[in-house]
Amino acid sequence: MEKIAVIGAGTMGAGIAQVAASHGCTVYLHDVIAEAIQTGIEAVAERAYRSVKKGKLQASKREAMLELIKPVDSLGQLKDVELVIEAIDENLDAKKSLFATLEAAVPDTAILATNTSSLSVAHIAEGLQKPARLVGMHFFNPAPVMELVEVVATDTTDEAAVDAACSLANRWNKTPVRVKDSPGFVVNRVARGYYLEALRLLEEGVSGVDEIDATMRILGGFKMGPFALMDLIGLDVSLASSESIWERLGKPVRLEPHPIQRKLVEQGHLGRKTGRGFYFYLDDLALPAYPVDRRSFEVSPLLSDAMLSFAEKGGSDRASATEQYIFCRILGAIVNEAGFAFEEGVASRKDIDIAMMKGANYPKGPLGWSDDIGHRTIRGVLKALNRVFPSGRYKCAPTFWE
Repeated sequence: MEKIAVIGAGTMGAGIAQVAASHGCTVYLHDVIAEAIQTGIEAVAERAYRSVKKGKLQASKREAMLELIKPVDSLGQLKDVELVIEAIDENLDAKKSLFATLEAAVPDTAILATNTSSLSVAHIAEGLQKPARLVGMHFFNPAPVMELVEVVATDTTDEAAVDAACSLANRWNKTPVRVKDSPGFVVNRVARGYYLEALRLLEEGVSGVDEIDATMRILGGFKMGPFALMDLIGLDVSLASSESIWERLGKPVRLEPHPIQRKLVEQGHLGRKTGRGFYFYLDDLALPAYPVDRRSFEVSPLLSDAMLSFAEKGGSDRASATEQYIFCRILGAIVNEAGFAFEEGVASRKDIDIAMMKGANYPKGPLGWSDDIGHRTIRGVLKALNRVFPSGRYKCAPTFWE
């Protein structure tokens, strides 16, 4: 495919346009706000200029790339494109309306792709004359940097469209993973364990935000702790993802959004973008902003034995008991959700692991990690936690009973 249209010239749309143009595709960039198109192109030019300054890009290649991005003010100018990627706001009605218009504007052979991160691709396809040609292509921000693309297929998506999307992603030096149309796809769903379990530990008074973050960085090898990462993403964005996934999956207790996060969002403390979330942001300093009501906790002999085995096999055997407890609960929640996603056919084991490493910067894939730890050990930790918290929150995914 050589002629691509990108609809939506915001941060994500402009980033996707940059990726496509840098690999030789002609890109037609459109936005309902005319000024946004030029702003998006200028953002691409600035990023490319910084790459030239750093010696990562030749000036001639920068100019060639920018010449391939064509601003268009009407969808009627897309009569010969081979692929359209939609990157507008996460609004179902707006996306459905846009694709209904696009279907009539582009060739019958063109593939339609949505960059949605949270909406059902099948619902977006409703009303199309040919829903089989709609596929999800979920890029991660910033698109020019992040390697992963979740290629999402509905029950009606043509396999040829999925193959073409994967092939194009490979050509653009991205790593595509094939994903079933389901709440949160892979990355946003499996990552709920990282955030929600950390919030529970904070509420229980086990440790403070900085201590929990440090534990997961040092013991788990994660680049950012869960609270720092929520602040970076935006607490409002993170909460919206949690609520959407929880509701669309039938409100399982293990994925219930946490009141601490709701409280901070209601107060307008959204993270880095407002200067305060779980941390205060003062120049280059990040200081804990959410107090911990520290309380003692007991670990039953059954949980203690299971936790020690989990920690040893997971690589945190030299940590303190509290650190091991934090590590086991958070990693256990991540691994368990990955197990549920696999059992439900959301993606293959390999693609789930690739998605979490490439899309969320996890140090290991959760299912590969589960093999290192052992299914029996994981099952033991979850069973012991279910005795302490008998709500069913730690129900074990069927894959770990094998």
